[in-house]
Amino acid sequence: MDELKINVYDEDDNVIKVVAAQVVDLRFGTIRSLMELLNVDEIENSAELFTTVYAAWGKITKILAKVFPEMQEEDWDGVKLSELLPLLVKIMKGSLAQILKIPTEDKEKN
Repeated sequence: MDELKINVYDEDDNVIKVVAAQVVDLRFGTIRSLMELLNVDEIENSAELFTTVYAAWGKITKILAKVFPEMQEEDWDGVKLSELLPLLVKIMKGSLAQILKIPTEDKEKN
């Protein structure tokens, strides 16, 4: 599974912190909460995703803090939206891809 990284920038646009997490380590409740907030099935473009993220910012950063526990509350102000939106989608898609890889019983053995 790809590693998730989030960059924190200072006022001069320099990266001051890079925080990483693994999609495979995410708990179901974290992904479920994120999917409920973003409702990606109904989002058709980046503008809608931005509006949704903006409206639920406090809840989203609380969820993302579980994904990136090294992030401090003030760090979220230094995250670029252009990096955050694709990261949110990557988290959800990556988690769903892991679920689809779960082995199932071979029906031919019955």
